[in-house]
Amino acid sequence: MTCPSCGTTDLPESAAACPHCGVAVTPASPGVVVSPDLERVLRRDLAGQYEIAELLGRGGMSLVYLAHEVELSRSVAIKVLPLQFIQAPEAVQRFEREARIGAALDHPHIVPIYRVGTSGTFLWYTMKLVRGRTLSQMIAAQGPLPVDTVLAIVAQVGSALQYAHRHGVVHRDVKPANVMVEESGWALVCDFGVARAFGNVGLTQSGASLGTPRYMAPEQFDAGATDGRADQYSLAILTFEALTGSAPFTGDSLGELVKKHLLEPPPRVTDLRPDVAPHIANAIARALEKQPDLRYPDIAGFVDALGGSAAPRIPGGFPVRPSGTPLPPRPLPRPPSAPRRAPAPPPPPAPAPSRSRSRLALAIGVLLLAAAAAAGAWRERGWIARRVAAWRGDTVRSVPRAHPLRAAPPPADTAAPAHSAR
Repeated sequence: MTCPSCGTTDLPESAAACPHCGVAVTPASPGVVVSPDLERVLRRDLAGQYEIAELLGRGGMSLVYLAHEVELSRSVAIKVLPLQFIQAPEAVQRFEREARIGAALDHPHIVPIYRVGTSGTFLWYTMKLVRGRTLSQMIAAQGPLPVDTVLAIVAQVGSALQYAHRHGVVHRDVKPANVMVEESGWALVCDFGVARAFGNVGLTQSGASLGTPRYMAPEQFDAGATDGRADQYSLAILTFEALTGSAPFTGDSLGELVKKHLLEPPPRVTDLRPDVAPHIANAIARALEKQPDLRYPDIAGFVDALGGSAAPRIPGGFPVRPSGTPLPPRPLPRPPSAPRRAPAPPPPPAPAPSRSRSRLALAIGVLLLAAAAAAGAWRERGWIARRVAAWRGDTVRSVPRAHPLRAAPPPADTAAPAHSAR
């Protein structure tokens, strides 16, 4: 049998669930059966908006088609959920959550969501068409990948997860099947169907944990609160599998797989691939600790320990600084504003007084002082004459005080009359 969710082949007929992803598998449940009538209804419902070209892939409940968007004339991938195959309300919630979170996260290594819609037959949303393969397909085709290739892919995936964590979103289903790699080596993270915000109760089915058991952190099996360190654990398993060609924990049943995640220590990468540097093996071992507190504080710490960087990579052809960081965006041009009036020139300084005016003022001042001195001397002269006359005993008529600036009147005849002789 083939798993309808992760695509694992050669499952035993007696298997009740896929040991890789935990999805129930039975001979009667091969996934969504694509009938001609189903595609005909899809084309009818989306006529005028999208032209459906071909089926790209399928999952347990959904289908992914290559389509052409008529209005913008571009190729997109459209994911549809036929309502007739919905067996539980959680499927609709998961589909809507994936579309909502994918549209809210804007990052160069996260597959962008373009539009979300519904019809009487389907739920659907469109996303960027990634021309490439999933990381799981690359591992299946090539086996262990070159170390440099793995580190480049993990750094890009780590930058996307670090961004999501800063925005309060945990992916909870990090695995090679959810990493798309373009032909240029550009990696993108997809499928946020079981993602949730920090501290919120996860989307569960009858209390069961969600995710892919092969890549789930031990704390995810408790169906409790998880944070970004759970994604770090899953990313470490992804790194281990890309380097060695196999996951650190495998099992013939779901219970055996869960037991190994909870109790058994993982093997070292260097035991399966000796050419891997010791610091890479040490970083993976720490990220695979059972207790979240023993792992790196965040995804960036794990990627840095591997020797990479959790910053977004810059596609070829874009200018970068010598340090590798992108150039800052150019400021937008300001709209033209009304011309400003030139400020009025300052008033000219008051002219300095001329020398002739200064001399005139000085002469007037001297004359005033001389007149005041003459008046004082005149008053002093009359006072002295009266004091001398009083000392001699003579009778002296008081001399009228003359104005200092006016001429004194001539003195009157003061000759005494002659006395007759007796």
